[in-house]
Amino acid sequence: MIKFLIGGSPCTHWSIAQSKNRETEAEGIGWELFRNYLIAKERFKPDFFLYENNKSAAQPIKDQIAAELGAPLQYINSALVSAQRRERFYCHNFGDVPQPEDRGILLQDILERGESWSDKAYTLTTAHGPTPEDSLKRHTRNMVAEAVAPNRVGTWPDYQQQAGRIYGVDGKSVTLKATDGGGGAATGLYAMPVADREKAECFRASYDKCGKRNFEENIIRTKGYQGVPVRVGCLPNEKGELKPTQSKRIYAVDAKSVALQAATTAGGCSDKSSSRTGLYAVPSDNVERGRPVYRVEAGQIEIKGKTYPIKLPDGYYIIRKLSVTEACRLQTLPDDYCRAVSDTQAYRGLGNGWTAEVIIHLLRHALAGVPLDERIVVMSMYDGIGTGRYCFDQLGYNNIKYYAFEIDKYAMQIASSNYPDIVQRGDAFAVRRAGYFDVWRGREAAI
Repeated sequence: MIKFLIGGSPCTHWSIAQSKNRETEAEGIGWELFRNYLIAKERFKPDFFLYENNKSAAQPIKDQIAAELGAPLQYINSALVSAQRRERFYCHNFGDVPQPEDRGILLQDILERGESWSDKAYTLTTAHGPTPEDSLKRHTRNMVAEAVAPNRVGTWPDYQQQAGRIYGVDGKSVTLKATDGGGGAATGLYAMPVADREKAECFRASYDKCGKRNFEENIIRTKGYQGVPVRVGCLPNEKGELKPTQSKRIYAVDAKSVALQAATTAGGCSDKSSSRTGLYAVPSDNVERGRPVYRVEAGQIEIKGKTYPIKLPDGYYIIRKLSVTEACRLQTLPDDYCRAVSDTQAYRGLGNGWTAEVIIHLLRHALAGVPLDERIVVMSMYDGIGTGRYCFDQLGYNNIKYYAFEIDKYAMQIASSNYPDIVQRGDAFAVRRAGYFDVWRGREAAI
């Protein structure tokens, strides 16, 4: 049997992000939380131990931790094995462990969709409500951009008609139909970028001789309406012709609507004429709705009257936070690891957690030469979402008795949903009770 003690006491009181009452000496609440780990080490008497915390802790605290645990600190940046910059120190008795090899993983590599403007993500935190200003000005909290590629057109808010949908050209076309019809019923309508111009572009809708409507750009700006710069049209007729005649314009939803009119005219790509209400380009389903659309031009983006540099191609974008799936990938965990809780609690648990691949790298050196069927008993202090258990599993060690000390019910819910065999032991201060470690002398019922 091999015994492991792992964990990292909460860094709230030590982090440089703590604007008030930050602890810089080996005393106070933060130090008492660390002492629980130290007491567990003294009484549990593990064969191996691993302790982790934020690099930004004050040097006197880090020096005292190294002295108390009797091992030097090793600094590892998660950027080597993930798409996230996350600098942490680790104290262990695994011997001389080399730095992980740089795997060259970029933020863009882990996105479900959209574009990043930085190579690596900032340190994942528990905050789940970032703003574009946080990410661009303060260089904190992760957000990415999604190009606005309108793919549905219709009378607001009734834009659901099949014939009025517009698709991007970077995917498969719709199924070709034998029957004709209005709009793109037979062939589909497709949105294509156009060259940037000083003026915003509105659009015309027209028929070709087969009766299918086409949309062609019209360089116009009127009464505050601003079109999103795309050229829209169905497939050309058999002669390759597009015959634009203006019948209606399509406007972006981030501008004022057209004046509401009582009169209508016949025609249009939907059942209801746009002459009364106007047509609007609506973001596609893979873009979060309700967010403002920003324009990027010459490497600059304007947000609330302020301009920021940004590394994105010219165009129009929605700025969004990372999804829970993407946050899991930053911590090198499976996409669905936090499926058991709400998004808010998932962000919180992941922000408080470990980068799994860093821990796997360290444990691999500790377990070198140890058979995979070896009995391993793990005591995990401040276990969080059970990343430690995941790491042992990834290394192939499944003959494990895993005791977790954690009080956050959502973190425990995430951990237990992935590993029901985890034994939850509650508050880490319990290790201070006299006789608590009698379990390790054969009385497991005591714990």
